Amino acid sequence: MNRKRFSKGEKFVWTVITCLVVLLLLYWGLNELGLLPEALITTENENLTGTSESSNPIPANIDYSQSDSKLEIYFFDVGQADSILLRQGEAVMLVDTGNAGDAETSYKVTNKINLSHELQRLGVKRINYLIATHPHEDHMGSMYKIINLFDVENVYANNILPEGEQAGYYKRFVSALETSNSHFIAHTNLSENEILAKIAEYNANVPESQQVSYNPADYFRVGDVIGLGEASITILAPNSSSYYDTNDSSIVLMVEFQGVRILLTGDAGLTSEADIIQWSRMNGFSLKADVLKVGHHGSRTASSEVFISLVNPKYAIVMVAESNSYGLPDEEPIERLERHGATVYMTKDVGDIKMVVQNGQISFDLGFSHEEKEAK
Repeated sequence: MNRKRFSKGEKFVWTVITCLVVLLLLYWGLNELGLLPEALITTENENLTGTSESSNPIPANIDYSQSDSKLEIYFFDVGQADSILLRQGEAVMLVDTGNAGDAETSYKVTNKINLSHELQRLGVKRINYLIATHPHEDHMGSMYKIINLFDVENVYANNILPEGEQAGYYKRFVSALETSNSHFIAHTNLSENEILAKIAEYNANVPESQQVSYNPADYFRVGDVIGLGEASITILAPNSSSYYDTNDSSIVLMVEFQGVRILLTGDAGLTSEADIIQWSRMNGFSLKADVLKVGHHGSRTASSEVFISLVNPKYAIVMVAESNSYGLPDEEPIERLERHGATVYMTKDVGDIKMVVQNGQISFDLGFSHEEKEAK
């Protein structure tokens, strides 16, 4: 049987087609993994034709100049730890509480603020939302103290750790929850039907007195929005309940107020960032933010090139202790942020950082330096 012989021209055409298919598949694969070089990234606000396709376009040309309303955000200097206060009108959210003891010991002893005293000084009595980004002591260490001292309405966290995995600070957190009137809201990736099935299975194996019921308000999922006065806060992570690195289980929040956006990342690392990027693309959610709380205290385990390109912040806040044993922040993420045009503030250099959004504008009031505080 005679086989058809292709001419040189036909062979050339087929070779070009094959190469194009391979390149398209390679582009798609790298794009899905969030590994494309910056120059090849198509941002959420533009598709290949340059038209907007985001389901949450950032408000533009809105006049906020007549508004008396403002959003205050305090990035507290709690050393090698995180604690961030958001206040809009009478509504208050506290994201993390620093290490154990940060809500008790005075600045003169720890070279850091006394968190509970600072909150009281700022007039905080009721905390509407207390967010435990992930179960590490430098984020949850003083959470039990805050629950005991303040009227805490809602506590958002990952699921309660098994008793055998609970460190001392965490056991105190669980004990404080059990004796408080706070509403505990746990993260889940399960659908309502999946939760109901698990509850039915559990109830079938315990006495009636120990059976549990389902309340949708007891769970939160990625994509949920929390209202904080006139501000809206979208939950972007965690996108899995089974990360190998606990840091990747961090609750990540996008705060929006008067057209200004602030991204709070906890200790979310490269894996979580890639999942956030994938979720944002699937849901048409822009990751562009004016201010970024840099992940994991400025470690190279976070702040990938792709993530920083998409967020493209004007300002970056690094919460880190001076002369810490981890050598943080690493040079790479800081250089990457500066290369993208961000102004970087570090708590180790400027102390407490107060940020105010009013009339659609951002202002910063930087805290005293450590030397000035020690001289007081």
